[in-house]
Amino acid sequence: MSLKRNALWNLAGTAIPMVVGLALIPFTLNRLGSEAFGVLTLVWGLIGYFSVFDLGVGRALTVQLSQLTAKGETVDAGALVRSGMLLTLAAGLLGAALVWLLTPGLASQWLKISPDLQDDARLAFLIAAVGVLPTTLASGLRGALEGMDRFAASNLSRILLGVWMFALPAWSVYFHGPSLETIALYLVLGRSLVVLGMAAQLRGLLFAPGGAVAKQHFQALWTYGVWVTVTGIVGPLMVYGDRFFVSAAVGAEQLPMYAIPQDVLLRLLLIPMALTGALLPRLAAMGVGETAIAYRQTYRRVGVTMLAICVLCAALAYPALSLWISADFATVALPVVLVLCVGVWVNSLASVPYTLLHAKGNPRLTALFHIAELVLYLLALWLLSSRFGLVGAALAWVARVALDWLLLHMAVRRLYGM
Repeated sequence: MSLKRNALWNLAGTAIPMVVGLALIPFTLNRLGSEAFGVLTLVWGLIGYFSVFDLGVGRALTVQLSQLTAKGETVDAGALVRSGMLLTLAAGLLGAALVWLLTPGLASQWLKISPDLQDDARLAFLIAAVGVLPTTLASGLRGALEGMDRFAASNLSRILLGVWMFALPAWSVYFHGPSLETIALYLVLGRSLVVLGMAAQLRGLLFAPGGAVAKQHFQALWTYGVWVTVTGIVGPLMVYGDRFFVSAAVGAEQLPMYAIPQDVLLRLLLIPMALTGALLPRLAAMGVGETAIAYRQTYRRVGVTMLAICVLCAALAYPALSLWISADFATVALPVVLVLCVGVWVNSLASVPYTLLHAKGNPRLTALFHIAELVLYLLALWLLSSRFGLVGAALAWVARVALDWLLLHMAVRRLYGM
């Protein structure tokens, strides 16, 4: 298992879609218009957020498969994967039903979408509900691939999912016009094809003759995964949920000035995630001494690297946004970018203790932290976005990630002396 190789694959899996997004977002924004593009970002958020309905199985599979495969227990590994995917299938169906039920309120009442756009938005949200199922299945399959040290296959699938998220809307508006319904249909179809490809990569485990599931695997996955699920529900809500509050506070028309910089800057977090994601299965099998060394080295690397990147992004934000979209857009978005750059750096630091706690089988603690943070964050988000608009929403997010880092850092010091 090569940490450097796996981290590079993780980085490629996130960097390539980011480059494609930078190239295609201006075209899609221009063809759709500001408000319709704002609704598209909500569709992206719905599909991305409801990956939490894998019940934490993806991360549980990564940790538990890394331990089983290290011992050569391939029979148990097959039963574990089949058990995990059965759980994921059931949970994905539940998530799809929930989004379907929420759709009328989202499209017509809660998000201040203009009447002319509401029908198209409603159909797009309904199609996005169907897309929850392949999204959850992809999460579980990716966890299984990474638990078996198959980071190349996992990230090739991630690259396709990420590229298609930006490429398919551009393709759709070019050939079919500004139809949110058609864009959502393309997005769901693309995700479904990627899931089939990932399942083919694991066919030896998933479809073995006489393959069965095991009760003990259901229990083990649930025990670990239920707390990951809590984090998975609360965490993305604190990442993507703010745009729903912004839309409710200032209207969907202004949402792109917040959502576009946020999407770009949050993708910078994929750099520390690439390293910590590759480190997760290794930490799960390390002793105390090795863990301490790896933890400190990773903390330093992430802190120095991300500080340099965030400072550079802040310095180049205005000219880059002016060239990429427009000078007017850059003027409105610049204060949001500067605030979010601070939060991205702090959040990158938090990814290191977060990963250690999960690797050592302590997802319960991170889940409890996120529950406590959510209450404070939603209150701050509503108050600040209502009073200060886009910048207020950004300030609320930075305060939340700072609290998250502080809690995680203190927990690791107290539990492991690191």
